[in-house]
Amino acid sequence: MKRVTMLAAVATAAVLALSACGGEKQSGAAAPAPSEAKSSLSSPLGDPIQLAALSRESTKKAKSSKMTMEAIAGTQKNTASGQGVYDGENSKLAMVMDSDGKKLDMLFIDNALYFKLDAEDKAELKTDKAYVKISPDGQDPLSQLLGKMMSKAVKESDPSRTLEQISKAGKITKSDQVELNGEQTNHYVIEVEAEKAIALIMGDIGIPLPAEAVNQLKAKLEGKNVKILTELWLNADQLPVQVISDQTAFVKAMGAPGDGVAKTTIKYTEWGVPVNLTVPPADQVGDMAELAKKAGGR
Repeated sequence: MKRVTMLAAVATAAVLALSACGGEKQSGAAAPAPSEAKSSLSSPLGDPIQLAALSRESTKKAKSSKMTMEAIAGTQKNTASGQGVYDGENSKLAMVMDSDGKKLDMLFIDNALYFKLDAEDKAELKTDKAYVKISPDGQDPLSQLLGKMMSKAVKESDPSRTLEQISKAGKITKSDQVELNGEQTNHYVIEVEAEKAIALIMGDIGIPLPAEAVNQLKAKLEGKNVKILTELWLNADQLPVQVISDQTAFVKAMGAPGDGVAKTTIKYTEWGVPVNLTVPPADQVGDMAELAKKAGGR
């Protein structure tokens, strides 16, 4: 179970980065995607609350996108690519990650996470199934540890929530208009207060922390005025095309060894393009609880 647990933890980190503190449930028929006609780029906004509201309405209309991610933590680098549907309880996410040369293929759909198993995974879990399922109501330790948190994070994965976090925990310090990948965008530089951002993240995704751990975290941050520097690029339809979050100051305040560099870059493309994700065939899916018992009995 060691390797499967490690891969699940890496996947969780990616989902949390993409979820950006959670989103809101959407209902009703799908709204039309942003107009195919080229929108004119409006002037950058100085009010983060107004910026968050406009972006939220835009992502409700577009509802889906493709994305890539690069996360750097010290000497470790993880990359991922995938596509998502941002629709509250009906959200779906498919992603392929590369962590230290190991590929991880995952799918979140119908409130459950599916890992695609390679030959090494199958040997460890003693199964010929193509997938293993982790669900919020699973009885195995891995599902109980990660299931509910990942379920909530993915269901609330609307990228516009990054801006809602900013409106509550940070301020816009600079804005300008720049070309990014051949597209004119509004570029924002935001300083997010680390203490406020952490409280929002833990509250939204429901990560329980002992009082002692919370006190230690507050003690390390107290009086340091630690900021998480975030850069956003929004297109003419107020849709994010790139988000860079630099957590270096935060991890250094936490006492991370080495150079302490920590940065996440997420790029969004093909907003509004239909995303077709389906549940794997039932006969190809192994139950995590049963496979855990089998692997533990070696």
